[in-house]
Amino acid sequence: MILYSLRSSPLLRSRTLAPRTYRSISKRARMSLETASQERTAELLESLAEIQNRTKAASSGSLSTLIAVSKLKPASDILLCHGAGQLDFGENYVQELEEKAQILPTDIRWHFIGTLQSNKAKALASAIPNLFCVQTLGSVKAAAALNNALPEERTLRVLIQVNTSGEDSKSGLPALTASSDLVSSELAQLAKHVLLECPKLRLAGLMTIGALEQSLTASETEKNADFETLKATRDALAGYLTSSFPEKKDSWGEDGKLVLSMGMSSDFEAALKAGSDIVRVGTGIFGSRPKKTTSQ
Repeated sequence: MILYSLRSSPLLRSRTLAPRTYRSISKRARMSLETASQERTAELLESLAEIQNRTKAASSGSLSTLIAVSKLKPASDILLCHGAGQLDFGENYVQELEEKAQILPTDIRWHFIGTLQSNKAKALASAIPNLFCVQTLGSVKAAAALNNALPEERTLRVLIQVNTSGEDSKSGLPALTASSDLVSSELAQLAKHVLLECPKLRLAGLMTIGALEQSLTASETEKNADFETLKATRDALAGYLTSSFPEKKDSWGEDGKLVLSMGMSSDFEAALKAGSDIVRVGTGIFGSRPKKTTSQ
């Protein structure tokens, strides 16, 4: 059994971020440098392989992206998954993501999936060169902050978060419905702002965190309402962008369409079968998480 160590990784030694000494890294980050035990290595790699295989099977040949949600997990866990070929990882907290990005290989594609506050956007956009996507964009203010903080030569993918369930506990903009005034909707206005006013951002698609009840009750015959709502919202928004800004047709989406990020540990297979392009799996790969402390 191979044990991966952050301090001996050839990928880490060749990283292009500004060099940092071991002493300069935070105490929490230093603790996460510890090499995983043989038992943890076997357990984690087995879980990752199972989720990867299930993702591939549920995708039915379509291209899809599995994001390993590594929040509150040590960097050693991430490195083990990286060594097994996993490149996309999701984090919820800006400080934790910044610390991990400083000590992990730079070919990792980081996805920010936590609540995006405009006052944190500058650190997020400027301190993490391999930040691949922000999946929780929800305001013009946050979009402007991200765009202004990015270096001139960078383009950052963003997904707009949509509250498909309508729950007060969920973040995101209201979904589009048959009765929505599409042009004046918050979603269309934010998409328009990104497209016309944020040249360093690329609107790649939409993201949702659906209701747990939907994940537990949906079946082969009864579709998940959150997934169907996001798909309908995507179709309506894509139609608006196509008709209103034909000159910008190559400036949004991926391969000509707005991608969907929906589905987590409890329902990622159903999400893929429903047409999701991106799924976010945390506990299914890493196991249960410790409680977040105030310093994180």
